[in-house]
Amino acid sequence: LDGADCVMLSGETAKGAYPKEAVTIMAHVCREAEAAVYYRQLTADLIKMTPSPAGSSESVAAAVVEAATSSEAVLILTLTATGTSARLIAKYRPRCPILVVAEDSHVGSTCHLHRGCLPFVYPHPREKGDDDVRFVWGLQKAKEVGLAKTGDVLVLAHGWRSGTSSLNSFRMVRLA
Repeated sequence: LDGADCVMLSGETAKGAYPKEAVTIMAHVCREAEAAVYYRQLTADLIKMTPSPAGSSESVAAAVVEAATSSEAVLILTLTATGTSARLIAKYRPRCPILVVAEDSHVGSTCHLHRGCLPFVYPHPREKGDDDVRFVWGLQKAKEVGLAKTGDVLVLAHGWRSGTSSLNSFRMVRLA
């Protein structure tokens, strides 16, 4: 499973006599495979393989994952309009999940295809300067679904504009 963002059953297996059992076994195999990964080394190897000079978003994504790993963060939370920040962060295979606050359901659906991404669609129209409001909403979602609890360390990542150079800032917080 090294390098795979997702796995899926073939039509024959999914429509066979035991689809529930097939999914259960597949989930078990995936969890075991994930548990065997040494994430610190994997991240270092992926960073070494990144062509130099890396773009600003690429560099910030690598830094986000390194910060999450070294601080033992339980969650990375990113805001995205296009899915680029989530995709770049997922590329570096963080050991913790990535909660994606998406502006659009189609973007959220696409983020599901990237390893570790758990998208949620922000229910309000985006307003200029509302990043902190969307982060608070995402933190509340993280608590609601059991991804984080009071006292946990999280990494919050976002950018100032959409597109290829969108990820340019992150901060670490302890959930109150």
